[in-house]
Formats: sequence, structure tokens, C-alpha cells
Amino acid sequence: MVDNLAIRAAPHHVRPPDLTYTVVSEVIDDHGHKHVLSRFDDARWDLTPYFEQSNIPESMKTIVWPVDVPPSLLKDTKAALFEWFKFGRPGYKAAIARTIFIAAVSAGPLLRWLTQHGVKSFNEIKPLHLATFRQLCKDERLRPRGIKSRLEIVDLAWVFRDHLHEPPGQYPWGDMPFAAYCGLMGHEVRSSTGLGVGKTPVIPREVQSALFIHCERIFNQAENLFSQRDAGTLGPSTEPMRDLRDACLYLLSITSGMRNDEVIGIEVGAGRRELRDEVEYCWVTSVEHKTGKGRVEYMVPPMTLKVVEVLERYSEPLRAALKDEIDALEASIAQMNDASGRRDFVKRLIQARGDVQRVFLGVIYGKYNQITALSGVASRVAMLRLASKAGQEWKLSPHQCRRTYARTFVESRMGRQALVFLKWQFKHSSISMSQLYAANPAQDPALYEDMLAEYFDIKRDLLETWSSPDQRLSGGAGRKILEMRASAVPDRERLVANTAMQINIRATGHGWCIAQDSGCGGAGLYESTRCVDCRNSVIDEEHIGVWQGIHEQHREMLELDDLGPVANARIRRDLALSAKVIADFGVAVNGVIAEIQPIESSQI
Repeated sequence: MVDNLAIRAAPHHVRPPDLTYTVVSEVIDDHGHKHVLSRFDDARWDLTPYFEQSNIPESMKTIVWPVDVPPSLLKDTKAALFEWFKFGRPGYKAAIARTIFIAAVSAGPLLRWLTQHGVKSFNEIKPLHLATFRQLCKDERLRPRGIKSRLEIVDLAWVFRDHLHEPPGQYPWGDMPFAAYCGLMGHEVRSSTGLGVGKTPVIPREVQSALFIHCERIFNQAENLFSQRDAGTLGPSTEPMRDLRDACLYLLSITSGMRNDEVIGIEVGAGRRELRDEVEYCWVTSVEHKTGKGRVEYMVPPMTLKVVEVLERYSEPLRAALKDEIDALEASIAQMNDASGRRDFVKRLIQARGDVQRVFLGVIYGKYNQITALSGVASRVAMLRLASKAGQEWKLSPHQCRRTYARTFVESRMGRQALVFLKWQFKHSSISMSQLYAANPAQDPALYEDMLAEYFDIKRDLLETWSSPDQRLSGGAGRKILEMRASAVPDRERLVANTAMQINIRATGHGWCIAQDSGCGGAGLYESTRCVDCRNSVIDEEHIGVWQGIHEQHREMLELDDLGPVANARIRRDLALSAKVIADFGVAVNGVIAEIQPIESSQI
């Protein structure tokens, strides 16, 4: 419930100062002279100096204010965003430039809709306006976060009402918090746990395989491509060189777990090796911006360092050209007398200096053909182009690589599959996740948090599958789960989520082990039939083929005539146990189907 003070009409406040000529952004030259890029009243706010990420395109650094919005509404929109940018919401840090840009763009649809309905200032907005616009957003099938983004400017206008000329007259969201008004609070179990991962899809294994084979083929051509380039028969920005860069982008992303801005931020000399207790660790350094940790190192397999080395050679001529441009800019600025001319040159000089050691470089063709770091948009285009050339229809994107990395890492730790990128293996399979994290305090902790979220998600998905009425199960714990399905549960989804947070699940290759203590001590990994009646074993439909293979192998051994009575007795015992598992799934054993009647959904 919102504080009663918050829903009262806003008291009369002192008229805020005029911000018309207030500086929003500026650049500083080598002599300490400031050159203004944007002032409050300008039609465009150039926020370039506030972006440290190298993968942000120029189009996403400048706010272009709408011209079809009433002056009062636009002026107070600017004022609310300016206060958020410079000082932050009460009790929170100031918003970063990217947040301000997104908020300004997201506010556009609402501001134009209000204008069409005769609203000229924030104090003219009525609850009916907001409720109607919210419903329009729902009709567009926007998620709660999308609705929140579009309505956020009104919430900011209320929060910073003392800095606006015509602020809202009362708390805009009735008797509920802003997030709840948008549908964000309690709308999914996963958010309540605080562990769930986002909606970014994991790259399917068959797609991963095709992409890696394609990238490996291009990567193996690197020496030949460099020879042609250095001989002058192949340009540094031609399609073959671009394809090599795209392949390196995917390989580096999928084997490191870096976000795209961290991958694009890699500079010359970023890779290193160290030998500790006879274990070789390979690291790649970049800068983490999302949580502000700064310079971080990512553990990678040895082949990733080779990728960095190839990228260093790929970028050599581009970096050399960028260095020449820097020298020319410095000389031009030194001879300029016009302040406005110097401003543009200083801005470009700062950008060029920031990119001159990057390895992911490209050319923006146009009036100046500028060399710059690959942007996030260009990275997405590169990934789509890469997938298409690999013969895949999958809509590949950079962030999918981070989630796929975290997912594969966790599945490796669970024993479900090895962390193998076709031919190279992460050679630390015997080291725990906590030991890997402790191996270097400069690592990005957010990546390990993503791994924990993936671990929770895998467990939750498994538990949901096991609780499904049409899912057959075997194993001691699996049969127990079948019995428990008949019990009424008020909130099965929440039960699954809470159980996933507390239970340990490990793969054995022929089933799942949920032992929370020592259990069999791992004997079931090597003697599969121990798991048939073990109270900690769950065998689901994923493993039917494995058990059919185990059964067939025992049948073949039984036909041998030189094993002796003791071995034959053991084979018959294991043959009966594997047949028991197969029968639990209603699959034919020796030509006979042992059908098990499924539990009716009405019993769930």
C-alpha cells in the first residue's frame, strides 16, 4: 500500500530554475578546454562522453527530442530525465546514459498519444488517460516490463515534481506501487525466487555444432588470408576478412561467457596464461560495465587465446590507419581557431583514441569512412550473417552465447554433458565451481551468478517434467514421485520452484541422482543397475535408449559360453533389472510390451 502522503495532491512548489542553457554534455581537449556538445534546450542531446562501452552505436548515444509534442510536456520530460541522470531517484544512484536514452525513446509513444488526446502538460494527465494507455499496451501484447518502460516518464515526473514547471497534481498510480500498476509484482514465480534467468534462448546443440564447424573452417584459413592481405591481394575490410572477424566473434563469445560489450572491448594483449599447481589457466581481460566492476578476467580454454591472437593480426592495418587518423586530428586541432570546429574534432579524437587498441574493428562507410569498434547492432548483424552462411535458420544473437555458455558449464558440472566445444575441452573438469571462482579474484562474479541461475532453471525444468502426469519414470525415487503425483498440491508451480532451490541433482548418464548426502558414493556411475531400485535414483524418458542398450549388451553377454556360472548369474540379474526399467516405460522387452497405465490427470 502506498503511503497516504504519496497519494495526496502535490503541494504548491517554488518554480524551478530555468535550465535552458544548462550544459548536458561536453568534451575536454588535451589542454583542458571544455567544448559543449549539448545544452538542455537543444533539439538533440549528444550523450557520447558518458558511454564507456565500445559496442554502442552512434545512433544510440544521441537523444533526438520529438517536435510534435507540446512545449510544456517536452520541457518537463527533459527536466525529469535530466534530474534522474544527474542526481538519481531518492536513495539510488544516478541513471547511466544508456538508461536515459532508452527512457527518452520509450516515452515517445505515450507523449504523442497524450498530445493526440489534448494533454499539454503533466498536470493535465488523468487516471483514465493512464489506464487507457496501459490497456492499449496490453492490446499490443507488451510484457509488464515493456508497459513499465512506456509509463516510466510519468513516474519520473512525479518523483522529480519539485523540478518541473507543471508536474502531476497527484500520485499517478492510485493505491498501488508503480511496478504493480504495470503488472510486474508477483506475476511469475521465477521472479519471486530471485534466481530465474531471462527469456534469451539457449542455442540448440545441433546449431552449436554447425556454427562451430563453420567457424573452425574459416579460422583455419586465417594464415592464408593474412598472407593474401599482406601481399596486397586482399583488402583488410573485404568479405573474407569480415567472415574471419565474424567467426572469431562467435568463438570468443561462446567459449568465454562474456557479454557483447566486453567482447568488443577486448584490446591487444588481452590474453594470458599462468601455471598454478601444475594446472594451466588461460585468461582474457576486458572491462565490465554493467555492474561497474571495471577490469575483469574471464577463464577460457587455450583455443580462445589463439582466437585473440588472430584478431590482433586481423586488426593490425585498421589500428595503424586509426593511429594515422589520430595524428592527423591532433595536428588539425592544434591549428584551429574556431571553437565549434575544434569541438567536433575533439569528440572524434577521443573516440579514436578509445578504439585504437581494440581488436574488433570495422569501417563505417559514408562521408568519412571512419574506423570504429564493432557496435552491438553490427554484432547482431554479424551473428545473423554467420548463422546464415553456416546453413542455419536459427536467429543467432550475441547474448545467446553468454546464456549458452552458462548453461553448458552447469550441465558439465551436473554430469549431463561435458563442456566440450567439439574439439577443445575446458581442462578443469575436476575442479569445483567455487575453486574456479577462487582461482582469480579479478573474475566477473556476475557470470557465476548466471551459472547458478541456470543451475536452478535446469533443476526446475526437470522437476516440472517429472511432475507431469504423462511423464513415465523409473528408479526408486522416480517410482516414489509417481506415487506422490496422486496427492493434491495447492500450488505445484511454487512447490517445484522451492524444491529446485534446495535439492541437488546430478546426472549419471543413465539417470539422475538426487542423493543429498553420500548416497552410494558414486558406485552407480559405474554399475548402472544399482540405480534401478535406489531410493535416490530418477530415470526419465531421456534415458530409455540408454537402458535399451544396456539390456541388449547383457543379452549378448548371456549368449557367450565361456563366462562361467557366477558371471552368468550376475548377467541374468542385471538383465532382469534393465528389463524392469524398460517395462516401466511400456517399451517392448523380448517382443512383449509391459504396459503401465498412466495416472489420470484427475488424480493430480
